[in-house]
Amino acid sequence: MRDGMRAEAPIGMFDSGIGGLTVAKALMERLPRESLHYVGDTAHMPYGDKSPERLREYAYGIAERLRREGCKALVVACNSASSNALEAVVEAAEGLPVIDVVHPMVAWAATHHAGGRLALIGTRATVQSDIYARLLRARGVEVTSLATPLLASAIEEGFHNGTISHAVVEAYFADGWAHDKDALVLACTHYPLVLEDIRAQLPPGMAILDAPTVVSAYVEEVLRTRGLLSTATDTAISRHRFEVTDWTQSFADGAAHILGHPVELLEVPWPETT
Repeated sequence: MRDGMRAEAPIGMFDSGIGGLTVAKALMERLPRESLHYVGDTAHMPYGDKSPERLREYAYGIAERLRREGCKALVVACNSASSNALEAVVEAAEGLPVIDVVHPMVAWAATHHAGGRLALIGTRATVQSDIYARLLRARGVEVTSLATPLLASAIEEGFHNGTISHAVVEAYFADGWAHDKDALVLACTHYPLVLEDIRAQLPPGMAILDAPTVVSAYVEEVLRTRGLLSTATDTAISRHRFEVTDWTQSFADGAAHILGHPVELLEVPWPETT
């Protein structure tokens, strides 16, 4: 593919469900001339309770498919996959730029909270991988992590910013374990959808670090460095494709809520790996 044509190719993205759409929305706002090809692996949702072996299988299959579809870069818009299956995505990408959600967040947190003490919530798969704590401690930042396995599932089912999400969040923070920390890291792309519920459980003014803004800025930097930013002069030519491996009404409703308008969802079969 010639360089000019490659720059106009879509950015591939995937998550187990709607959480990665928080990153997709940030990318659409930051880079309006870019096209996105998003896959929600709803057939295997949630990723947070899957083994590392299964996560690698799912991530490899989707990444390989997005590469074959002609994507110019891959964004792993899921902390569980980023923390357990990044090498599989890099392998499947065969040289395409791969951006995960963990490393940009670690770099941002280490820069803005140098020598600090952070709290972190994420899925069981992300917390058990210990990747955030390990990378941040290597940069002089202490991390106290808590797995919050019920939260992503509740959000995926549409229980965000309501009585159920509030009760789940309140239960996870009830003992005040995060109150003496400098900031809270949301190590799941679903969690920005219950940001206000989370904020209500924290001391006033406590910083909350979430992925969409940080990761979208990093994607822009990577594309610019590689000469892959779209050169389109008209944002109308950008095209976004949203796929799911199992069509569900909750995903359709969640996507409309996050993006601010209904989207056409295409159900695609689970990609076969080679």
